[in-house]
Formats: sequence, structure tokens, C-alpha cells
Amino acid sequence: MLSNEQYVRLSLELNLFFLRIVKEHNVIAGASLPPKYAPTLMQIIAVNKKLDMLLSKTVTLSQGKISKEVMNSSTLITPFTLSAEKTTSSLTGVPINTAITAREINLGYRSYYRELFNITTSVSALNKAILTLVNFVINFQTGLLNKILSCKAFSYTYPSNIEHVIREARAYVNMLTMLEKRQEQDTTPQSIIKQEAFWNDIMKEHAEFIRGYLDPDETALFNTANSFVQRFNNIGPSTNARQNNPDNLEDITKQIYALVTELRNFKSKATEGLLSCKIKAIMAPLLADHVTREANYYLSLLRSFTS
Repeated sequence: MLSNEQYVRLSLELNLFFLRIVKEHNVIAGASLPPKYAPTLMQIIAVNKKLDMLLSKTVTLSQGKISKEVMNSSTLITPFTLSAEKTTSSLTGVPINTAITAREINLGYRSYYRELFNITTSVSALNKAILTLVNFVINFQTGLLNKILSCKAFSYTYPSNIEHVIREARAYVNMLTMLEKRQEQDTTPQSIIKQEAFWNDIMKEHAEFIRGYLDPDETALFNTANSFVQRFNNIGPSTNARQNNPDNLEDITKQIYALVTELRNFKSKATEGLLSCKIKAIMAPLLADHVTREANYYLSLLRSFTS
């Protein structure tokens, strides 16, 4: 069972990462809607204001209570996040609260022993509010997806991309629910394999989406993205095969780590290229930075599996 200190720290670190991810999913979805769906965009903006309120509260509670490792992992923000937000908002017209990102840049970590103030009640209330809102977002996104699939709505986002973000939001809900139950992370080989299979699929789909958003003239970048898709397809069976024979799990994890590191670097370069207008694509810079952070999150997770 998690101690109060573990519960607070893990909750805040998870919320700092995933709340931003969920609200950015909404930004991209909103920017992908035609003018006809202005009322839907207004709903998305209203939901994001609520997500911003919860993220802002998380930042306030997190001061001095998150780990140095998380602060240095570029999972919460990267050096490009603030610029990507400003550029994406300017290009799409979808409002983004950049003040929260500016505050996170100065967010401190626990560099010395510090008495844990009694904020467990506040963190629990925050978690419950987040669970309610994220479940609402999941239902909203599912409804939009169903309309698109039945040709009752249109979006410039791939339907498979909407399915992708729904899966991520559900994973967030599951992890936060476990923390609310004070359950420690399952570190059995079977659990590690399951998590690696999930995130391998997420990484593969990122490469697929990048490939699909590139201008046809960007042949070299297209081929690089496509090679990542193939490589994740190839490593999938090796990961799944460990279910019955986990003896070589650490070797597979190291292979995945190397592959995800390459993909992360590719995503980071893509973010730079989009921000400097050197890449032709129908992809906002914030989306590139977004998937870079998700790769950093997965790398942190993989490191925890081999530590």
C-alpha cells in the first residue's frame, strides 16, 4: 500500500503529464473541425478551461513535491513546448493557456528533505475531479468518433487518431484509479509486458500519424517515419512472446528503449522543423512536441523496468 508521501508525489506527477496530454488532444481535435462545427469547438474550449483549472491546481500543489528525475525527463514540458503552444494557437485560432506552461518551467523538485504538508485530502479531491472530467472527455470523444464513423460528422483528424487518444485517456483513468486505491505499481513480468505492448502500439501509431500528416514531397521524412512503423511491428511479437517465457524480458526492454530513443529524437527534430517552417506537413508544432513528451514518458517507464 502506498504511503501518503508516495500517493501525493505519484498522483501529482501523473496528473502533470496526463492532464496536459488530454487537453492537447482537445486542441488538435478542435483545430481539425470545419467551420460548420463551431458549436462543437466551443464545447471543446469550455472543457479545456476546466482541464486548465485542474492542471493549474496540480502545478500549485506540486511545488517542491515532485522528483528531480521527473523534472529532468522532459515528460511534463520540453524546451519547445511554450513556443509550440504559442505558434499552434496563433495558426489555428484555438486558445491555449500558455501561462501554465510558463509556471511549470519554474516548478521546483525535491532536492532536499522537506516535511510533507498534509495535502493528501487536497490531492484526493483533485484526483476525483480529474476522473470525473476525463471520463466526460472520453464520452465526448467517443460520441464524436461514432458520428464520424457513421458519416454524420466530419473532421480532418483520422478516426484512428481519435481512437488512439481515447485509449490513452482510458489508461490515465485506470492509473489514477489505482492511485486512489493506494495500490502500488505492478512490477511482475506479465504487467511489464502488458505495459510495453500498450506503449509500443502507441509509439507505432505516432509514427503512422506523422507519416500520414507529411506533405508528399517530404519523401525522406516519410520513409523514416515508415521505417519506425515497420520496426515497431517487428518488435511487437518479441514482446508478446515473453508472456509465456519472460526470461529474456530485460533484453527486449533494452531493444525497445533504443528504438523509442531513436523515435523520440526524430519527433524532437520534427518539432524543431515545424517551428522553423522547414517541414511541409498538415501537423501543428504542438502535436509534434506532444508525441515527443509521450516518448519521453515511455522512456522513463522503461528505465523503471530495468532499475
